[in-house]
Amino acid sequence: MAMGSAMGLIPILFPSWVLHGGADASSARALWLEIMAATQFGLGLGYLAKARVFPFVARLLATETAAEPGALALPRQRGISGR
Repeated sequence: MAMGSAMGLIPILFPSWVLHGGADASSARALWLEIMAATQFGLGLGYLAKARVFPFVARLLATETAAEPGALALPRQRGISGR
C-alpha cells in the first residue's frame, strides 16, 4: 500500500517529473502512474484482508456464545473411551 500511495502522490508532489504534453494537459506518464498506484494499493489491501481481516472475522464468527448472559462458555465435552 505504501508503494501505491507513493506512486499516486508523485504527480502531485513533483509535477515537473510528469510532463503534460497532450492538448488537454494530460500525460501518459501521469496516467500510467495513477493506474499503477491504484493497482499496487489494491494488491496491498487484498493482502491485508487475506492475512489479517479474514482470519479475524472467521475467529470472531467461530466463537460460541454462553447460554445465559454472564455465564461462561465452556468447551464441548468429549467422550472418554474406556480401556
